[in-house]
Amino acid sequence: MIFFGIATIAPAANFVGSFGNAIGLWNFKLFGFIAYVYPFVFIFFAYYIYKYFNGFNAEFAQTTLGAALLFLAFLMFQSGADASYGGLVANSINDALKDVAGVIGMWVFIVMLFVLSFGLIAQDNIIAILKKAFVEPSYNEDKFENMGDVKPKSQKKPRQIKKPKAQSELNLSEENSEKLEDEDEPDDEDDAQDESESNLEEKSTVTINGVEILNEVAENKKLLEQMEKGKVEKPKDFALPPLKFLNDPPKRSHSVNEAEIDQKISDLLDKLRKFKIDGDVVRTYTGPIVTTFEFRQAPHIKVSKILTLQDDLAMALRAQTIRIQAPIPGKDVVGIEVPNKNIETVYLKEILDSEVFKNSSSPLTIALGKDIVGAPFVTDLKKLPHLLIAGTTGSGKSVGINAMLLSLLYRNSPQTLRLMMIDPKMLEFSIYNDIPHLLTPVITQAKQAITALSNMVAEMERRNQIMSRTRTKNIESYNEKMKEEGGEQFPYIVVIIDELADLMMTSGKDVELYIGRLAQMARASGIHLIVATQRPSVDVVTGLIKANLPSRISYRVGQRIDSKVILDQMGAESLLGRGDMLFTPPGSPGVIRLHAPFASEKEIDTIVNFLKAQQEVVYDERFLAEEGASGGAGGGTAIAGELDELYEEAKEIVLSEQKTSISYLQRRLKIGYNRAATIIEQMEQMGVLSPMNAKGQRDIL
Repeated sequence: MIFFGIATIAPAANFVGSFGNAIGLWNFKLFGFIAYVYPFVFIFFAYYIYKYFNGFNAEFAQTTLGAALLFLAFLMFQSGADASYGGLVANSINDALKDVAGVIGMWVFIVMLFVLSFGLIAQDNIIAILKKAFVEPSYNEDKFENMGDVKPKSQKKPRQIKKPKAQSELNLSEENSEKLEDEDEPDDEDDAQDESESNLEEKSTVTINGVEILNEVAENKKLLEQMEKGKVEKPKDFALPPLKFLNDPPKRSHSVNEAEIDQKISDLLDKLRKFKIDGDVVRTYTGPIVTTFEFRQAPHIKVSKILTLQDDLAMALRAQTIRIQAPIPGKDVVGIEVPNKNIETVYLKEILDSEVFKNSSSPLTIALGKDIVGAPFVTDLKKLPHLLIAGTTGSGKSVGINAMLLSLLYRNSPQTLRLMMIDPKMLEFSIYNDIPHLLTPVITQAKQAITALSNMVAEMERRNQIMSRTRTKNIESYNEKMKEEGGEQFPYIVVIIDELADLMMTSGKDVELYIGRLAQMARASGIHLIVATQRPSVDVVTGLIKANLPSRISYRVGQRIDSKVILDQMGAESLLGRGDMLFTPPGSPGVIRLHAPFASEKEIDTIVNFLKAQQEVVYDERFLAEEGASGGAGGGTAIAGELDELYEEAKEIVLSEQKTSISYLQRRLKIGYNRAATIIEQMEQMGVLSPMNAKGQRDIL
């Protein structure tokens, strides 16, 4: 192609040879002066295909057709300007058009050819191009006159927006806030507030046909603003996993496909009008998985009438399934959520590397995923304080739980967080065996699980008694006091139950009792529950469990009744699967749609091996010891009143070293925290040590 272009520019036979001379002369004769340019344009086009070609598809065919039509339009344009410039191809086409439609018709055809070619290259459909060119100006004027409270945005804004990284991850930056404050203030205070809100909207929205396209959800933003900001104290003798262990997400374009949104709005309104439902789409949220349309119906239309059209709208929009939220709490609109044609995968690294996750001060911050506009969303397990999860097989429930576990492991050492994993299916949590954060091996037997929950209740009561003696109300104030006075601090404990239904089938009353007691009283002592089930029926998720686990997540469920049980409302049966979820924050009247992040088994295995290489796990057999038993391997505990077999050795260490710290005894004997605490309490009962004073310390008697 380079030789082709050079032969056209310099067709001298002594320079390009007789073959090049013939090619150059015929090229100019056929295409005119544009022959000097198009070979080099083709070189660029070929390089673009080589660099970005992803296979033959509709978009590639559309772009190629647009480029061919654009080339033809340029040929006809130069021929129409001067026939001597045009070449044989364009001259013959123009002569034929002049005979049929005259000179004016020829120029109209050339202009339309330019419009169509640019539209095809820009990936817009022909109807949208014509609509934007001829219909939209007058249509917008009429529509804005009839829409009382939807104001058109400034025409100076670009039609295509990109989501700023800082906005999509947290809030507006401080610079934007300062710019808003520096705006000229009107005389009236209300006018100043309206102007500030208008400026804020212009920074985060774009308008198509009077419909706002927003890139942040105000309700989610308020929830994230309520989280405590700060830095988590890094452990001194334990390295937290680096983010490089997680896969990087692919580069994506965050531009808004206006043509696709415009087409969906048109199809949606047409279908609603066929069922005699009048109204307008006033706002739109675009995200990685779904696009949400806020529809304001006419005053005489009942909300229940719209809900009955869910399947009909899904068929009209050619969607797998849609979800209708009628109405959205706190708004006078109905939310209609439609899946995107191209569904993106949310990667865990995107959430853990976001500002909202890194700026949270809570060590129990868990990554939930992205919201409907693609902004990272996290929550604090301390404030939930327990979580009930439901979802069928393949809904992404296990993926979401793994993301929560990894986000906890990325912020905590074994000294600040201990985990108890109950996995009756024996497959989900086996990869986490032997990490130093575990209190016990991964529990797979229902009988062991019930024993462990019973002993967890005892641990909760023990902690509450100690905090009562030290006059502290919760684990944070207790640990802060012990840090100042040099006493022993409590680690957080998170209990994860992967399949509640199996435990309820084995011993439902006991499980319900222990979960109920922990959910009611364990928050202050730093013990939190994450309970998951595939079957959220009323015999599994009982009234007592629901009442004490107000924070819930539902992935896709099989029936509407299951959604009613887990969320107290319908909607979870219309989710897409693959991590698509509904989350009910505590105290919130509505639900939030989120998309769980994905972490592969290879990533999890890398992180687990990194943790195990630093420190060997020290299990606490006390949690698996039944009442009256002597204990498991490695010796018994004092549950039945007998002295621990390591009691004498521990007594010698305390008397010789003059140290009564539980953690010191734990390190010297290489036993679990709770077993060391039990031995210290036995020394108190035997008169070796004094009771704990107000500073959390004991004297050697």
